[in-house]
Amino acid sequence: MKKILIIEDDEKIALALSVRLKAHGYCAWIAGDGITALNLAMRQRPDLVVLDISLPAGNGFELAERFQTLPETRETPIIFATASKDPDLRKRAVRAGAAGLLRKPYNAEDLLALAQNALEEFPASVRSGIALRRDATTPPVLSSAPKRILIVEDDDKIANSLAVRLRAAGYQTSIAADGLSGVRSAAQQRPDLVLLDISLPAGDGFKVAERIQTHIPTPTPIIFLTASKRSEFRQRARDLGAVAFFEKPFEAQDLRALIRNGLTH
Repeated sequence: MKKILIIEDDEKIALALSVRLKAHGYCAWIAGDGITALNLAMRQRPDLVVLDISLPAGNGFELAERFQTLPETRETPIIFATASKDPDLRKRAVRAGAAGLLRKPYNAEDLLALAQNALEEFPASVRSGIALRRDATTPPVLSSAPKRILIVEDDDKIANSLAVRLRAAGYQTSIAADGLSGVRSAAQQRPDLVLLDISLPAGDGFKVAERIQTHIPTPTPIIFLTASKRSEFRQRARDLGAVAFFEKPFEAQDLRALIRNGLTH
C-alpha cells in the first residue's frame, strides 16, 4: 500500500481526506503541524505528502524545504493545498518542485487523480526540485519528439478535423469530448498545449482550465476556442493565463500559427 502523509491543521478536513484515501487503498497518516509532520515523515517514509501551505508555526513552503534536506523525504512528491487564489502561490509551488497544487475546498476526485499521477508518473528529479536547481546552468537537451496537443472539443467533426490538420503539421494529438475526460487526459498525458472549447458538456472550459492547471505541476499553454463573441470571455481567458483566444469558425493556418506561438510562449 502506498503511504500518504496529510499535513493539515483543520482536523475535520484532514480526517475527511484520510477517509477518502483509505477507501481507495492508500495508507494515510495525519499531522496537524510541522514538527509532528517531520517526525512522522522520518518514521514512516511516506510515498507522497499532501501539504497545506498555511500551518501553525510556519508555512508549507518552509516545511517542504526541510523535507528536501532529509534523506527519508528528499525525493517524496509533494502536493500543496491552499484556499488562496494568489497566482504567485502556483509559481512558488513550481519552484518548490510540487507535484501539484490543490485548491480548497477539496474536490475528492481532484485529490485522487493528483495522488495517482504523482505516485506513478512524477519524475524524481522534479519531485525534490534539488536536481533541477543544481543543474540550472546545464544547457537543455533538445528533443526531436513531436509536441503533444490535447484537443478538448465536444463536436466530433471539429475535433477530428483539428486532429487531422495538426498531425499533418507534425504534432501528436489526442481528443477529449468533455471536461472530465479533458482533465484526466491532461493529467495522464502531460500535453505540451491544450486546445480547449469553452462550451462543454458537464462544465465550461474555464473550470476545466483551472482543473488542468491544478493537475499539472508546470503551467500548460491553453488556447481557448469558442463561437461566442462575448467580451467577458476574453477577460476570463486572460485571467487564466491563456496564450490565445480563438473564435470559431477558424482558419487552419491561423490556428497553426497560434499553436506555434503558444508552444514557445
